Amino acid sequence: MPTYVAERGEWFAGNIFTNPADGDILVDTGALGQGNFLVAVVGAANAAWVYDVQQRNAANTANIDSQRRRPASGNEDFPFPCKVFVTADERFRVVLSGAVTGQIQASLFVLAVP
Repeated sequence: MPTYVAERGEWFAGNIFTNPADGDILVDTGALGQGNFLVAVVGAANAAWVYDVQQRNAANTANIDSQRRRPASGNEDFPFPCKVFVTADERFRVVLSGAVTGQIQASLFVLAVP
């Protein structure tokens, strides 16, 4: 598990998916340390797509929170409007909702803040 220092960010880059299927995990931070984080999703697709950005519990078996987004073809930038508290081993991930014919890539940026 990485050690996070206040005001130092981490970039989790997802792979480029071609014709991804419903439920594909586009990017996952892995287990995070406890603290407050600013989070942003950055992505791009050559087709309209629907995804859920999820905060997962420490066991990675259930969502704590989830937000659905429906961007059009092109670039997607979704910075969370506030800091999010994470307990040890929780994570964020981006999951595709519905199959897409085309290419998609998503990244998560997390920044530890006081």
